[in-house]
Amino acid sequence: MSALIALVLACGCAGASKENPGGAPQPGGGAGGEKSAARVEEMSVRELVGQMFVISVGGTEPDYYIEKMIRERNIGGVLLFAHNMESEAQTRSLTGALQELSIQTEPSIPLFVAVDHEGGKVSKAPWVSRQPAPARVGARGDPAEAREIARQIGGELLRAGVNTDLAPVVDTGFGAAIGSRSYGEDPQLVARMGAAAVEGFESASVVSAAKHFPNHGPATADSHVDLPVVDHDLRTVRSYDLPPFEAAIDAGVPMVMVGHLVYPAIDPDRPASLSPEAVRMLREELGFDGVVVTDDLAMAGVSGDGPPARAAVAAVEAGANLLLISSLPQEQADAYDAVVEAVETGEIARGQVEASVERVLEVKERYSLSEAR
Repeated sequence: MSALIALVLACGCAGASKENPGGAPQPGGGAGGEKSAARVEEMSVRELVGQMFVISVGGTEPDYYIEKMIRERNIGGVLLFAHNMESEAQTRSLTGALQELSIQTEPSIPLFVAVDHEGGKVSKAPWVSRQPAPARVGARGDPAEAREIARQIGGELLRAGVNTDLAPVVDTGFGAAIGSRSYGEDPQLVARMGAAAVEGFESASVVSAAKHFPNHGPATADSHVDLPVVDHDLRTVRSYDLPPFEAAIDAGVPMVMVGHLVYPAIDPDRPASLSPEAVRMLREELGFDGVVVTDDLAMAGVSGDGPPARAAVAAVEAGANLLLISSLPQEQADAYDAVVEAVETGEIARGQVEASVERVLEVKERYSLSEAR
């Protein structure tokens, strides 16, 4: 089993092909898609819903709660913060133990092990080489530098079993909560740099996530503590906000993170993370066929002062495939239970959840997380 875990954690994706010379995994279809579709048909509602959750971990070792969430709720992944990672060796011990438990527990699906590690001030993994903030990289304007930084970050994360980096930031602008995390204020520059970073993570065989759709850069409020509103008309949305996301999608990014911010031109009533209209724009206008992941549903911008259960149900209804939640353990469990109940009562169709989990499993398969190769 230890050899199997090592292979699952360490191997990369299949690489380039003549049909896909850049080497980016192609979403949907093919043997992987058929295999995922067959697998989800055999899964219970509880197993399916669990795969849509990526939750935080309490400490530097597996505890009763996270082990229970894996054994009884089949969670899709874990989200690590600085307090979970003391060193490369300790982190690899933690991730290896969690992966082994997930693989040994039916239906035997490995976890996304995710972090926020962007370079600059958002650098959560202590063993990863220090890298400049994206704003500094963008000011130099060399996509090759952005590509190499992402490749190096990805490779060093993977050594400790961290297979998913919630990066790059492809927001245009230096507004609240973004600042030096953005490559710049020119959407074409951000598009070039962000696409290069996606390619860098890809070459390291690490899952990446372009964020925060449609664009947190112009926001004057921080979605960690408030709900920002960006009053761009649709022409500005398409010419200024979306080009970096289009470029990341063209580069093969496997995940796009939807942000907790309201764009009235897209949906005047709901933040993008809870908006069917925002997800429809991402799917239909930008042609994204990968995994739509929410920003953390524990953030005040989406859940206010309350627990994230209601937001979790609304996010799934809107079309999100993967839910990030870093709140208290009981609140995470309650959010999971709320989505299960919504499916069992018909509020959310089982077929919609199956389609989400197919996307999740396809990404795990394409990045050699679903089986050793």
